[in-house]
Amino acid sequence: MHLALKHRGEPCRCSRGHLANGTEYVVGALGQAQFSEARGSADSSITVVDACRSSYARARVVDSDSVLLDRDHIGSRPLFFGAKPRDALCAFASERKALWSLGINQAKRVDPRTTVMIHEQVGATLRTETIRKRDDQEHNRARYGARDSESAANDLRKLLESAMSELPSARAGAALSGGVDSCLLCAIAAKSDTCQYFATGFLDSHDLKSAQRAARSLQVDLNVTVLDLYRVEMLVPHVVKATESCNPLDVAIALPTYVLAQQIKTAGLKLMVSGQGADELFAGYARYKELASNRKALSDALERDLRNLAKDNLERDNLAAASHSIDIVLPYLDTRVVQFAGELDVSLKLHNGINKYVLRKAAAQLMPPELAYKQKKAMQYGTGVSAALRKLARRNLAHGQRSGKGAVSIYLRSIAEKHDIAVTA
Repeated sequence: MHLALKHRGEPCRCSRGHLANGTEYVVGALGQAQFSEARGSADSSITVVDACRSSYARARVVDSDSVLLDRDHIGSRPLFFGAKPRDALCAFASERKALWSLGINQAKRVDPRTTVMIHEQVGATLRTETIRKRDDQEHNRARYGARDSESAANDLRKLLESAMSELPSARAGAALSGGVDSCLLCAIAAKSDTCQYFATGFLDSHDLKSAQRAARSLQVDLNVTVLDLYRVEMLVPHVVKATESCNPLDVAIALPTYVLAQQIKTAGLKLMVSGQGADELFAGYARYKELASNRKALSDALERDLRNLAKDNLERDNLAAASHSIDIVLPYLDTRVVQFAGELDVSLKLHNGINKYVLRKAAAQLMPPELAYKQKKAMQYGTGVSAALRKLARRNLAHGQRSGKGAVSIYLRSIAEKHDIAVTA
């Protein structure tokens, strides 16, 4: 167990013992995670919290009788658990690979807004109880109607300014892609000089050109890492290992995140400011436009995507950044911003074909309209990484495997097998 805790360096604090039923536990806090321990005459209580602002994943050993695992409502920080029956061992970690290293192959996810209570191990399974937290967002009522677009834009800008002002005193690295989400955060940061700015992509890629234009418009210095086919090929095994996945979409999105985290670490920083979450809160994806005429369907789709955000996106991004010991900060997922978005009528999110309408109006207060209303490509396409993976698949696979939608997946699985990397998909 101690070896698993050291998979990314020595634990800051560590404690070990046994639950009342004899099951062994070893609890350690890595990196920035907070560790607290209180011992009484007979029992001990141990808490480990991996947190960054309002995001947290928490584990508690309570009265030496049970383990409580829980995550925040959005699920920005990952948390997994599992058991090894033969050794009467229960373990939890922020990465599945830590559990795999113990021989726990069936790692389960603690879902957002959920507490899992682990009582004991019975045979080959854990006896657990799942408790759903009350979601206050479900009871929101639209406070801003279509006529309130100016006041809503002002309030959103102020909320984001407040969230950005609460960044730790150490300077952070902001990922700039040229889209409105990252541009707005960078424009706010530029007012107080709290960030350095980073971008990556192929030399002629949409995202890199957009980021460079945005940096000039916002008058900030931009640190650029230019990708090429050779560099992507060298990075693929590291990204597959970090994300624990051979899914082409996951790897294509995680690879730029991995590079940005590497840039930020090299600059001596510890935080990456990301615009993740804005699309789900403010109807940023193109598919939402198909639901514009059905308010309930659009509202339901946004709520569903927000609930799935951790599993679909945030865990992958955290894994890519954590491989460089970088914490991701998500201002759009600040609890105040999430609550604000829940109080918006959907007409302020998707208005006359303009997605992220109120967000763009807020951005237009701080930057030229061409930046605030610029449409953006998805990261995997905008950076050129998705096209690069297809080229690598054609170059490295046998003739009969090169064509078809599954070629990149086959290529990534061959990389995992070659480097003996454990993956989930």
